[in-house]
Amino acid sequence: MKVNPQLKTICRNPHKHHYFWEHMIINHADLWEGYFENANITQDSRIIYTGILDNEKNIFHYGFAVYPSTYKLLGFLQNVFLPTAFFTWFDGNCNDFYMPLASYPTVVSEVIDCTKDIDLNSVDSMNNSYFFLNNLWLFDESLLNIALKSFCKKFNNDWDKDSNKKIFLQIFDSPSDVFNFIKNSVGWSDCDEFIEEEISMSLDKLKFTCDNVLTEPLLNKKFIDILNINIPVLF
Repeated sequence: MKVNPQLKTICRNPHKHHYFWEHMIINHADLWEGYFENANITQDSRIIYTGILDNEKNIFHYGFAVYPSTYKLLGFLQNVFLPTAFFTWFDGNCNDFYMPLASYPTVVSEVIDCTKDIDLNSVDSMNNSYFFLNNLWLFDESLLNIALKSFCKKFNNDWDKDSNKKIFLQIFDSPSDVFNFIKNSVGWSDCDEFIEEEISMSLDKLKFTCDNVLTEPLLNKKFIDILNINIPVLF
């Protein structure tokens, strides 16, 4: 039987493992907002927008980040995003945005042990998300990209329903894709003046910025910061 060396390499990818991300959290790496590993945006990069809201707990966290590769983004989703989402949603004592240092299975076990009347159907739903992501490490990059888009759609359908409590994520293949997402998400998409007031810049300027990130070094370095400073809540 022939062994695919690419699959073997992917399986050994350190970004799959919890300890890598534990180290990142301890060292205050830019995981939710900014440039992961301080890397420039390239054609291989993946931009992500995340939002976590719980009005009862006064938790409201959102922003753009960029990851140098789809596999690094996968590692973030499995080892940082999901544990944080689970803890925020289910832990009754959580009253602030908090990233657990423990692995996802450990977070689930500990929260279930100390939470009364937990909705086990909802727990199973998020567990299924974890298992789905865990199975993606053997995918090649093109299939992984498709699978993550599918993951986002289903995840948002499950967790982005209630205006007072919701979790959202969106993945972009390129900076250009961000433009339409922002325009369509702000609301009143047929009223350019309203959108421009909301984003504190003209739509032409935003489109130019999104379309030229890969070719303009200054925009490349500032793009994610521009988004996080100027763009309002999009979920």
